[in-house]
Amino acid sequence: MSLMQQRHYEFLADNVAPLLGWPTQIDRMADELAATNPKFNRDKFIQRAVAAWEKANPMEPLDDHIPY
Repeated sequence: MSLMQQRHYEFLADNVAPLLGWPTQIDRMADELAATNPKFNRDKFIQRAVAAWEKANPMEPLDDHIPY
């Protein structure tokens, strides 16, 4: 079985991670990927994936104003 290359991890971080429902799921994804390759840089992957997720899923401003 051949190991995934850096370009594969970059693709997952840039294109698949933004599709996840919440960025905490990126940790689970990183755990699964780390189990497949001992050279996998988990921290680098998480940083890139979270940045891609935040770009694709901007948080709306919180309007907690009570009009009375």
